[in-house]
Amino acid sequence: MLKKSLTKHRDLILQDLKVRKDHPTAKMVFDSVKEKAERISFATVYNSLEYLVAHGMVHKLNLESDSVRYDAFLDRHAHMVCQECGKIMDLPAMALQSESVNFEELGFAVDHVDVTVIGHCKTC
Repeated sequence: MLKKSLTKHRDLILQDLKVRKDHPTAKMVFDSVKEKAERISFATVYNSLEYLVAHGMVHKLNLESDSVRYDAFLDRHAHMVCQECGKIMDLPAMALQSESVNFEELGFAVDHVDVTVIGHCKTC
């Protein structure tokens, strides 16, 4: 999907996500864009996020977190999650060594591998 075909609200939400490094929730995105857009509701933000996910412009993260998070950084990467404060940080891509698991033998075709490292950040 081409960016120019996005509605004004969807484009605003995508641009907001692209400059963020905090992997925000839908509520965090809503709080960030509500002052920048006329008459935008939480439902519009949520539905726009789901649209952006469905069209491959944003990733939906189901991490060790209370809420679903969103990420507009589409390059392959892993995540670190602090169990204490909930902060989510990017980590260079990590991969399983191909010889460690024979997915074909297990009858499984891998689309992609998500790696999440759980621990405590230096602040906590």
